Amino acid sequence: MSTPEQPTSTALPGDAVEPADSIVFEAEELTPEEQQALLARIGRAWWVVLVLGVISLLVGILMLVRPFTAVNIAAIIFGIWLLVSGVFQLFQAFDSRLETISRVLNAITGVIGIVLGIICLESVEGRIQLLILFLAIWWIMRGIVQIAVGASNSGGGLYIFLGILGIIAGVVVLVWPIGSLTVLTVVAGIWLVVLGLFEIIASFRVRSLNKKPEVAVP
Repeated sequence: MSTPEQPTSTALPGDAVEPADSIVFEAEELTPEEQQALLARIGRAWWVVLVLGVISLLVGILMLVRPFTAVNIAAIIFGIWLLVSGVFQLFQAFDSRLETISRVLNAITGVIGIVLGIICLESVEGRIQLLILFLAIWWIMRGIVQIAVGASNSGGGLYIFLGILGIIAGVVVLVWPIGSLTVLTVVAGIWLVVLGLFEIIASFRVRSLNKKPEVAVP
């Protein structure tokens, strides 16, 4: 007794073949009421953007009017960061779950961080010199990494160019510390002033999202 043959379908060359297990997700569109509710929720947070804009504007003005004071405050914050991170790393050195080499490295870096943090908080000249040294080393190391990334990838000429600029910037900061730090402070101050103004303007634009649309009367 012969069994009936199952009908087979052959796909033509121009036909698109869909996988059997494919899953199609359809995006749900928001109704006009839901869209308005979402915009109103965003609009109610306009004051957050306004506060950020005012802070950016005030900090930028401070950096332009009193650049030394701004640098001194930044150096103090840098010293506090060194002190706190050093304490945390020193505590990690006593974690028995870590390997011996990790505990030794945490102890060394923790002690160094605490010592440098104390120097930053006690001496004005010391904190500014450490901040300059940190910026210079950070630029040079970042430049080296960018050059390595650009050299390992095809078409990485932009990374190599940015890496060279970073190394040059780090060397300039080391050779001409006070002048370069002053220029950086002025540039950062101008950027913060412009950013603050844009954020203040944007806050009122965001506030307008909370307004209910006018309903046309037939």
